[in-house]
Amino acid sequence: MIQKVPAGPRVRGPLPRWSLVRSIPHDPRANPNATARRAAARRARILALLLAPALALSTPGCDRSARAGTAPSCDDELKELVEVLSPLGKTVTSDITDKRFLRGRELLGILRASDRACGQKALAILREKPESGTTRPVDVERALIDVGAHAAPEDAAPLLETLVNDYGPSLDLRTEATLLLAEVRPARAVEILQPLVTQAKPGRTLPPPEFLIEAFTSACDAVGRSPVPELADVATNLFMDETARIRAVKKLGKRNDPLALQALQAILVESTGDGYLRRMAAQGLRDTLSREDGCEIFRKVADKEADLNFIEFLRDMIEKNCSRQ
Repeated sequence: MIQKVPAGPRVRGPLPRWSLVRSIPHDPRANPNATARRAAARRARILALLLAPALALSTPGCDRSARAGTAPSCDDELKELVEVLSPLGKTVTSDITDKRFLRGRELLGILRASDRACGQKALAILREKPESGTTRPVDVERALIDVGAHAAPEDAAPLLETLVNDYGPSLDLRTEATLLLAEVRPARAVEILQPLVTQAKPGRTLPPPEFLIEAFTSACDAVGRSPVPELADVATNLFMDETARIRAVKKLGKRNDPLALQALQAILVESTGDGYLRRMAAQGLRDTLSREDGCEIFRKVADKEADLNFIEFLRDMIEKNCSRQ
């Protein structure tokens, strides 16, 4: 008769090797303890079946043990991530490059969802100085700080803030840090980025202004704060970087806010000759205003416009969006 396995918490461990479960002679006279041994063998088989699903779920990412008796670690995954994101030789074929790229994305997804210890290891690798005379590939740096920020945000936050503010590391890494800070610590990102996004002529080297706008806007959305006042300031400031103004105008075009609409209308009639920026403003008004209000504004601007190219653009806008009025 099979004895029931006692109830209790499942213990992760290696499956019993079936080769070790010897067959027991059926004749009790050949072995006085035959019945007891058969019961023990059956209990081992049942326990193995019960533990199999738990062991299967414990394998992905950093919460797995490569061999029996080893502690869970993501060292191998981090090492492979650095390897697959490092540049290959120019003679390597595209199929190998694509395979490594896909593997890198897979590893990044696994490590992002790992535990804090793995995040701390990624940050430790990032802080290590490369070998003398070498530089760490930018893709590797961005991946390591990505893993650290997602898996260990509390440990990564001081480094992210330093990279946003301090000159020295590559702009690619500083840009990645800016976006990550907005994602994992949005309240702190709003506090840090708010005075930076509206600076027309910053006195120090900062991450690219359009990415400051992107990070600031996403952080504001995450904490429920409107970014429109700063976006309107950037969009209408003729002394701001053009890329920052374009990003701000695109963001304003997605927000049905009185100040946003006012800023877009001011840019629509701007006489700087920046036709692309004015087109972005017109498209934002089209997507935000009612058909009647938008068409009225387009017609008034077209009647007084001097730029022939922009007149043609406005006529096309009116024809496509106002023909049923």
